[in-house]
This record gives sequence, C-alpha cells and structure tokens, in this order.
Amino acid sequence: MEFLIVRFAMKLLIAPWGNPFEWREVKYTYSGKTKKSKDPLALIKEIEKSDKIVIVVLDTLADTLLKNGIDNYSHNWLSNYSYIKTEIQRKVSDFCRKELGFVPDKVIISYGFGEFIKTKFLGNAKDFYYDVFKGFSFLFAELEVSHEIEVVFDATHGINWITILTYRALREILEILSYFYSVNLKVLNSDPFVREGADLLNINIIEETKILPKISVYKDDRRPIEPYNGLEEDKEKKKVGKEINDFFKEIFGNNRKYSEYRDEILLFLGSFYFALPVALLSYIPDPEDLRTKIEKISDEFEKNIQIDDRGEKVQILRKLEFRESFANFSKAYLISSVLGKLGFRKSYEIPLSEIEELKGKVFGKLAIECNRIDVEIKEVSELKYKLSEEYQIYAKIKFGSFRDEIDKRNFFAHAGFEYNSIELKKDICNGKKDEIYIKIRDQSIDKIKQLIIQDLQQI
Repeated sequence: MEFLIVRFAMKLLIAPWGNPFEWREVKYTYSGKTKKSKDPLALIKEIEKSDKIVIVVLDTLADTLLKNGIDNYSHNWLSNYSYIKTEIQRKVSDFCRKELGFVPDKVIISYGFGEFIKTKFLGNAKDFYYDVFKGFSFLFAELEVSHEIEVVFDATHGINWITILTYRALREILEILSYFYSVNLKVLNSDPFVREGADLLNINIIEETKILPKISVYKDDRRPIEPYNGLEEDKEKKKVGKEINDFFKEIFGNNRKYSEYRDEILLFLGSFYFALPVALLSYIPDPEDLRTKIEKISDEFEKNIQIDDRGEKVQILRKLEFRESFANFSKAYLISSVLGKLGFRKSYEIPLSEIEELKGKVFGKLAIECNRIDVEIKEVSELKYKLSEEYQIYAKIKFGSFRDEIDKRNFFAHAGFEYNSIELKKDICNGKKDEIYIKIRDQSIDKIKQLIIQDLQQI
C-alpha cells in the first residue's frame, strides 16, 4: 500500500532590488523554462511555486520618482516622510503587477544614504540592516508554519551593500528559526546583463544549504534609538537626546526604567543562547507587548526624519540611529512569538515534563545541549519519591544541606539546574499522576540574572 506523504512547508521568495523603473526586458532561463521579463522573479515564482513574495527596496527610490516627474510629484509631496514610503510602496506594487504579473505580499522599504540627482539622504548606513532585521522578524513571526521553511533569495537586482545587509539579516533570522523548524535556503543570481551581450540569461544557483541553529546576542548599554552621530551641531544633538529621554520615559514609565526592561530582554535571550530551560521559561516576554514597543520605537525614529526642500536638492536627514538593542528586541519578539505558537508561556513554576518538551522542540538539533538537559531531567526524576508537596531547595533534597552561593561553573555546566538556585516539589497533575515542578529560588533570581547577562559579549 502506498501512502501519501504530506509536507508542511512554507516557501518564501525574497529579493532585494535596486531601481526597477530603469530595467529592460531580457530572456531568463531557469530549470528548463524560459521567460522574457524585466526581472527573474516572474520565472522563479512560476518554477518554485512560492507561497509568499517579499521585496526589499530603499527609500532613495524617491529620487527616481522626482527625477522622472512621475505623477507630477513636487517638493510638497516630500513634506512628510510617510508619503515617500506610501508612494514607493504603490509604485513598486504597480510595477510588479504590470511587468511581472503578480503583486508582492510584502514590500519592505528601508533607509538608504547618499547624494542623488534630486535628493540627498543622510543617516547611519546601518539603519538599513536594523530595520530590515525587524521587518523579517515581524514577517516570520506572523507565518503559520507547521514544520519546514524554505526561502529562495534572488540576488540578481540587489546592489552591493543592500544585497549584503539583506542577506545578513535574513540569514540571522533563519538561523534563529532553525531551532524550531527545518529551514532551507537557496540563493539565486542570474548571469550579468550586458547591453550588447547574450540574449539569454541563466538564473544560477549560487548557494543551497540547510540552515543550522545559531544565535548571536550582544550586550548594548545604549538604547534602541540614539541621536545620529553625524548631527553637526552639539545643540541639535542635545535637543534630540532630550526628546528621546522623554519618549523612553513615556514608553517604559517613570517607575520602571528602560535599563530594567533591557536587562529582562537580555536575560531571556541569554537563557536561549546558553540553553538554560528553567530560566528561559521563567523569563519569556509577552510578544504582543514587545511588538508594540518595537513599533512605537520605529514610529519615533521616523518622526525624527527631517525633510528640507529649500535647496537645490531635497535633503532627507535621519536625526536618530538604531543600535544593537533594537536588534535584541526584534530577536526576543521572534523567539517569544514562536515559543507561544509551540505552546510555551512564561511561568515561574515549571513542570519537568514541559522542560522535556522544550528540549525536544527547541534544542533538539543541538547534541551537546540536549544531552546536558537530558542528564539533569534524569537526575531530578530520580528524586521523585523524596519530594514533598512543598518547595524545597534542590541541594537540600539531594545532599541534606545547601549554600546560598551559586557556583557559576555548575550553573552553566548543569544547564541552569544548579543545586542551590532552584527548588523542587511534586504535585498531582490532571488528577492522574505526580508531576515534578521546578522554580528558581527567590533569593537566587538577582544572581542568576547577573551570571547570564555578564557572560554575554559586550558590543
């Protein structure tokens, strides 16, 4: 008897673009098929049968819209930065619909820099990376994925640094997702276009790989947005700095400093990075609250984009710049969102069975981490008949005594199951059998936070 194998995969086609309004039609060939088009995405979509298409472009496309006089745009159109993004979104979507036969599911419009014919864009070049990273984290957090993610990345029309930073952000996001799903990446690039050259351009596979789990977490004492270092006047920097101070007080409240929230995010990310299941489940942030904060920070960033059309060229100045803390917020949002979809929520009293489930669903591809957690689960399980229905310190149950000190080496070597820092009890689970519960000792919380955060790399 033959069985039908159903694959629960989500396939995305992602492409960074330069200026599509100046492209010419050529013939592309891929996987035995040929198509005449201004971009290879039309043919790639047909062959790969992607579920979603995402295009990444720069806000500097505004220069082309002004230069070409599209829809008789005037400098008044540039009086509000949101208009720039709205019109670029519309024009890119129209181009796709008319020239390529599809409308993209998402167009990420991010921040460029440089001087052009009609415009001059000023700001930190890394703003593009941090914003695209956020865009990808939001995109993948919203997807309903059962088991597998496939991404086809077309680099054909991406220009130099845009392609590099888009690929970097995408790769980091996929490495995080690889903890939870099977993730495959294929990178394509067509033959170079020469005006008087070949009539047929091959779309080449330049990378095809299975992504393995990996995450980078850096400590950054600065806030997610700070005054742009390129602001010329100290007076302007101070003015922008004061406004940002007021903004963060409004977002995080006067009674709860931003630094405390930042450390909670670092604690969560560090627990994930070091594969510490008890700490991880104890400090999962609320993803919806975190997303709201990220969106407000992004909105504040764009409110501080100044447009000056008094000179020969329209000048667009970003008075703020993103910092690594912004990427940390985006990483924490993505991870907490996926954990939520897998059924994991923040809890101070954690069933041992949930830790075993977490190990399988999150750290299952990491042999060393998995083995370490397995050993600790087994050791705790063997104490089941010594447990009472009241919490007791792990060391006291196992050795008959305990210390208030936490041994750093033991903490990390035992996946956070450090004898003096956690408590155990047993209780009836669903009226059927005893379940072992674990929680971090109240007296150990501050020390554990210190151990985890201090061991992250400072940036």
